[in-house]
Amino acid sequence: MPGLSQNQIDVLMREGSFRGLLMMLERGEISESGVSAALTGIFRSLLGEIGEAKKEVVHIQNALAVMEGICRSAMHDRHGKANGLNTSRFTENLITLDAWVVSLVETDLTMTGMLNPGHTRKKIAELASAMNNLMDKRAAMKHPVFDDPNLFRGYVDR
Repeated sequence: MPGLSQNQIDVLMREGSFRGLLMMLERGEISESGVSAALTGIFRSLLGEIGEAKKEVVHIQNALAVMEGICRSAMHDRHGKANGLNTSRFTENLITLDAWVVSLVETDLTMTGMLNPGHTRKKIAELASAMNNLMDKRAAMKHPVFDDPNLFRGYVDR
C-alpha cells in the first residue's frame, strides 16, 4: 500500500485493515491523514473484490440456468443413458459451476481476510470440517442430499 511503511503493512496483514489502523492510531504509529489515505486504498481494493464477486455471481447464475435446463429436459428423456448427452453436459456444467463457486468463495475470503485474517483462517478450517462431517453423515444415512445446517454454525457465526 502506497504511503505505509513495511511495519504498518505488517500490522494490517496480521490484525486486519480496520482493526490494524485503529491500533496504530491509538499507539501514535499513524496519523489521522495516514488512516484516511490507507482507508481510501483499502476501500478501493474492496470495491475491486466486490466487482469480481458480482462477475462470479453472473457466471454462477448462468451455469445454474444451463444445469436447470438440462435437468428439465433429461426428466422427460425416456431413453436416457448413464453416459448420454444429458449426463455429460450436466457434468461439464457442474465443473464450471464448481469453479465459479470456488472463485466466489476465494473472493469472499479475500475480503474477510483483509478485515480479520485470524478469523478468516478459522473460517476456512471450520468450513472444511463442517463439510467433511456432513459428507460422513450423508454416507451413514445413505442420503446424498441430507442437510444439517447446524454443522455450519461455526462457519457463519461471528
